[in-house]
Amino acid sequence: ETSNNLILADFLAFKGDFQEAAKVYKKSGNEAKAMEMFSDLRQFENAKDFLTSSDPKNVKGLIKRQAEWCKSTNDPGSAIDLYMAASAFSEAIEIAGNQKWSDKLIEIMRQLGKSNIEELRSCAVHFKALGKYEFAGECYQKLGELNSLVELHIESQQWQEAFALCEEHPEFKESVYIPYANYLAENDQFDEAQDAYYTAGKPKEAVKVLEKLTHNAVAERRYNDASYYFWKLSMAYLKLANQAQTKSEEEEVNACLDKFQDYQQRAEVYYAYHTLHRFTEQPFSQHLPDAIFNMARFLLHHTLTETPYGVSKVSILFALAKMSKNMGAYKLARHAFDKLQQLVIPRRMQEDVDTSSITIRSKPFQDKEECLWLCTKCSTVNPLLNQMGNQCINCQQPFVHSFYAFETLPLVEFIPESGLSDQEAEALINADPPAKHRPDTTWKESDRGGVQTMTFEGPTVRESGGGGGGEETFEDRLQQWDTVSSYAPIEISASILRQLHRSEVLILKWPSPLRYQFYRNCMPEIILKMCDNCNRIFYADDLELQYLKLKACPFCRAKVEVEESASVPSEQ
Repeated sequence: ETSNNLILADFLAFKGDFQEAAKVYKKSGNEAKAMEMFSDLRQFENAKDFLTSSDPKNVKGLIKRQAEWCKSTNDPGSAIDLYMAASAFSEAIEIAGNQKWSDKLIEIMRQLGKSNIEELRSCAVHFKALGKYEFAGECYQKLGELNSLVELHIESQQWQEAFALCEEHPEFKESVYIPYANYLAENDQFDEAQDAYYTAGKPKEAVKVLEKLTHNAVAERRYNDASYYFWKLSMAYLKLANQAQTKSEEEEVNACLDKFQDYQQRAEVYYAYHTLHRFTEQPFSQHLPDAIFNMARFLLHHTLTETPYGVSKVSILFALAKMSKNMGAYKLARHAFDKLQQLVIPRRMQEDVDTSSITIRSKPFQDKEECLWLCTKCSTVNPLLNQMGNQCINCQQPFVHSFYAFETLPLVEFIPESGLSDQEAEALINADPPAKHRPDTTWKESDRGGVQTMTFEGPTVRESGGGGGGEETFEDRLQQWDTVSSYAPIEISASILRQLHRSEVLILKWPSPLRYQFYRNCMPEIILKMCDNCNRIFYADDLELQYLKLKACPFCRAKVEVEESASVPSEQ
């Protein structure tokens, strides 16, 4: 009977009597056949009448078939709703993504659970394509895929969100800060890129970026920038030396310190050459002739053995010869002109050099005495040209220059005696000076014949800076230095350190593994100031003028508060 009913229902369906066929299908217990028939006819409302007693799979199948029909008839909105009703989220996501309907994607994503892994990933891909990164992040958070979330923040350049994630999960610090540093470097924010590399624990990458910047600055004749980058490089290698010291890697420490010293010197050379190059290339200079003369001498002494890349020996000698002749340093001028004749000179300088080389022959063979410098430590008169370099020909103490006018400063370097740390020496210098020793027998009163008299007896009292009672002074130690093959600062005891006034001492506080450097100003009437960031020394007036103009140190570009520096100068 069932078989006969099926044959009858099929016959009615082919005849076109679909309602009667559906009743016969239902009577024979084949509701699925009736539902399939109405689905083929796209009469989905009639097909739903036969879902009540059907298998749930058939229900979803019917809805999916209806969704496919909506999709084929260009009704994507209805198709999405039907696919969602049938829990066919992948198809719904594909349609919503192709239509770029972010609202529909959000609605689908909110209905998904953690088990819908592929669907959530697909949603995240479509959200990224639409620029809806916050919802893509929500997808990855549901999945618990922190790696993908980090990559999303980096791809979308949402750095603050990435940094917040790093605070909760420090294992992602390197994954975040290295791309961040690259991003900063690509956008010419090199200082910030350096900090990012250090935060990521990649100091060598920071050094590589600085080296490229330095080379480009020199090649483009931006010598002031080259000086700044070389200084940054030197401080980067000092940090590397400090890290190597903590790991007890002595060879690495020494190599980094050698790089530090080399780059510090190069920074000074390019800093001075920036002004000298502008002097030779431009008709006017903001520096006085004395400053140009001092810079030329400074550069000549630092390029005796090697001339750094980009630095012209012709420019140095030309400026030196011209300024020496004007200032009466005729011996030095003759030497500079003789050296220039051995070099290839630009045409614009040739006539001037040829003429001056002839006229200098009518001048004396000696430099004027006022041009010579007296060593503060050993009182030796030094020639303007020293083949030993920038140091005294007698005691070999390196000369310290003001880093604006480049005049030699009246400073003597000293070190604390063995057993005293740098911090202890600084504390002794900063302490109040000892009380002067005054014996009870200094004043003596007498009353003779009705006449009262008062007489002064006993030892005289040393002025400030010296000690009473026969104590050794700084000047005594200065006179006791011995001529040696290599330079060494004089060693000062704790008692002498207590005698020194803080205003007369400059302390260059280098980071570890370097020690502090101590200098005494032997002419206290000359007020000196020091940049605490780069340890360069200036005349107080020169530094304050540069602070007002640049609002920063002219050498290391460390920012300063102009009001404070102008109104309350801190003497060192």
